[in-house]
Amino acid sequence: MKQKKRSFLFDRMLGKLCVKMRLVGYDAALNPEGESGRFLLNAAKEGRCAVTRARNMGDRPGPKPVILISDDVNEQIVELFAATGDTPGFEPFTRCLECNALLIEEPEEAVKGEVPPHVEKSFHRFHRCPSCRRIYWEGSHFQAMSKEIKEIAAKLKRR
Repeated sequence: MKQKKRSFLFDRMLGKLCVKMRLVGYDAALNPEGESGRFLLNAAKEGRCAVTRARNMGDRPGPKPVILISDDVNEQIVELFAATGDTPGFEPFTRCLECNALLIEEPEEAVKGEVPPHVEKSFHRFHRCPSCRRIYWEGSHFQAMSKEIKEIAAKLKRR
């Protein structure tokens, strides 16, 4: 039976890491603006693993957060999996990078007029976020992001 992947709540200073975890397919949320004092409570309430760089966070009552040291986002991913002991289970390009919702595949006809004309002509496979309605396709950024995901996976294998 497939083990359920852990979901994460990142504090506001880890916004880039939050987006990168969505990129590789993890349920990753950013603590709401103005709620830094409720960070650990929010994580517990939502059943998420709290992740921060604030070293003093470990002194607070409640479940202990994962406290990261590195400034480098890809290194933070390695640190995160080392700290949780989880085996990385990447499912790239399955979540909205903006709002974290799971993407759904959309037929070409459904996105006509919603993407630039050159995209309509050049691409035939699209995904849409059911929440914020953002549309994704395998454009020029896709190759760069795919390469980065492979580099992260290679770093994780070396740990």
